[in-house]
Amino acid sequence: MKKVLLGVLGIFLFAGMSYAADLEAVVVDSDPGENTGEINLDVTGGVSPFVYNWTGPGGFTSTDEDLTDLEAGTYIVTVTDQYCGIATLEVEVTNGNHSSIDEEIPFEISIFPNPTNGLVNIQSSVPVSIVVYNVVGEKILTAINTKQIDLSNQPRGIYMVQLSSDKGVVTRKVTLQ
Repeated sequence: MKKVLLGVLGIFLFAGMSYAADLEAVVVDSDPGENTGEINLDVTGGVSPFVYNWTGPGGFTSTDEDLTDLEAGTYIVTVTDQYCGIATLEVEVTNGNHSSIDEEIPFEISIFPNPTNGLVNIQSSVPVSIVVYNVVGEKILTAINTKQIDLSNQPRGIYMVQLSSDKGVVTRKVTLQ
């Protein structure tokens, strides 16, 4: 089975301060016509214990961290930490094309300089869609297949640059000085 790595920005709040946290999901696609998909979630921020609320196709709901026996479709998880910080991730489980040979081109990405004074260069081995979020999760910029984004008109702080391709989603933190 082919595994795809996805990531997205989440924001957790603790004692009045914001901390960015990543949610990553490893997805195993479903076999065509069967409910064999899996999502394994990893939370790398916030303060445990965590509460997981999943929704999916056909009225699917779950409060488990990891999911198995899934049909193809879009699943959304909202993770709430001990201090009511919330992070959300949308994950797509598809009907996999399971062949005996799995050729995969690596999804290589480079974002620099970091920290930056405004201009951020993006190098990618595959075409990407770019979305930039501020520290509270608001979308502030979108672009497609560009080599540079300009954050100079934004306030200083931390931004999350999300790059999406047919290989998955990669999110990187960028500090604007």
